[in-house]
Amino acid sequence: MKKAIKKIVGFMVLGCVIGGVVGFSIPFTTGYLIPKIEADRAEVQESAAADTTADDTVNVENTVSLDEASKNSIELIKKLKPSVVCITTKATTRDWFNQTYISEGAGSGVIFHEDESNVYIVTNAHVVSGANQVLVSVSESDLVSASLVGKDVNADIAVISVSKADLSAAGITGVTVAEFGSSSALQMGESVIAIGNALGRGNTATAGIVSAQQKEVTIGGKKLTVIQTDAAINPGNSGGALINSKGQVIGINTAKLATTEIEGIGYAIASDVAKPLIEQLMNTEETPALGISVVDLSESEAQYYGLPQAGVVISKVFTGSAAQAAGLEVGDIVTAFNDNPIFTSEQLINTIRQRKVGDTVSITVVREGETLRKSAKLTKANTGF
Repeated sequence: MKKAIKKIVGFMVLGCVIGGVVGFSIPFTTGYLIPKIEADRAEVQESAAADTTADDTVNVENTVSLDEASKNSIELIKKLKPSVVCITTKATTRDWFNQTYISEGAGSGVIFHEDESNVYIVTNAHVVSGANQVLVSVSESDLVSASLVGKDVNADIAVISVSKADLSAAGITGVTVAEFGSSSALQMGESVIAIGNALGRGNTATAGIVSAQQKEVTIGGKKLTVIQTDAAINPGNSGGALINSKGQVIGINTAKLATTEIEGIGYAIASDVAKPLIEQLMNTEETPALGISVVDLSESEAQYYGLPQAGVVISKVFTGSAAQAAGLEVGDIVTAFNDNPIFTSEQLINTIRQRKVGDTVSITVVREGETLRKSAKLTKANTGF
């Protein structure tokens, strides 16, 4: 009995001890230990978050920071882009069924001069040749009609102008005239940037180096002195600017070689070649014109019409022109000029340019199978391209 009582008392004492420990532990844990752990955990998390933020900030700064080369490129493009205009051309073209339709083309130009009334733009002759209408957008403005000042087909250089009144109506109150540099000072490997209306989708820029200087190449039957570059030059870039590291125009982009075997070969007419031609075109007061737009007739089309040779088809006769006075009509096939055979539109244009305003010339055409000889008195070129 005494042993049983001792055991009971022992259990009671043990229970009191355990109860006391538990009674103390719960308030200590909930009142001090758990808040302390949570506070320490929050401090660790806050510290980790601060470290992460600091790391992220460093990484972001490293990501968006620009090297000096990139900064320079951005500044050069900002400087020249307002001087490079987007050109849209519209031309009357004939299909295989002798039906006419309007085709559109895209190109670029560089503003090089302005006076009180007009803004003058240099581009490639092939950009505007054969067009019934040439339209220009300056700094993403609405399209404004342009007029031909003059062109040299053999050198692939043309000068067009837009009136300041028309530009003002389109929201352009001022233009930026590009600075031209000397292409002879270029060195192989020098960095260049091409700016132009690629694919007719607005001005874009591509970068590269000078691959070759003062190189003579034949493009489209024309011998040109060009700068070769690996900067991408795409359709629509023709007539745009190739600029050096000073932001000066040192070339007028004109063509690229595009085959499966060739990569990175583009050409720009050297500025030292283009500048005297531009000056000459600006100072030419009277350029003779017949007043027509023409498209080439292929050999197969010539055979279809029963002609012994290819020629050019008149796609438009301008009102008040020498051609209209001579009785030339749309659809006439020009086969000879002053009894000299005509095979291409370029040949016809060059032949006319060799004459003078007021000269009387003979034009041989085929109309509905009949050969006709017309006499025309050349007038000053004030319409047409």
